[in-house]
Amino acid sequence: MEFNKDDYMELLKVRGRGALGEKMGIEVIEASPERMVGTMPVEGNTQPMGLLHGGASVVLAESLGSIAAQLHAGPDRRIVGIEVNA
Repeated sequence: MEFNKDDYMELLKVRGRGALGEKMGIEVIEASPERMVGTMPVEGNTQPMGLLHGGASVVLAESLGSIAAQLHAGPDRRIVGIEVNA
C-alpha cells in the first residue's frame, strides 16, 4: 500500500476537529518523515503568570511527534503516544 502524505494530512484535519490540538491552536506548517514544523499560539495557552504553560509545550511536542512518527512509519503501521515525561 502506497502512503500518500497529503491524504494522511487531510485525514488528520478531519479526525482532529474538536480535538485538543485544534483547541490549542496547533497548526502543522511542514510535515515529512524527516522534518516536522508546527506552531501554537502562546495566547490562550498560558499559566496564571501569563507565560506559556508547560503542559501546552508538551501537547505541542507530542502532537507533532506523533504525526512525524506516523509519516516515518508508513501506511502499514499505526503510531500512538503512550508516555510523555517533562
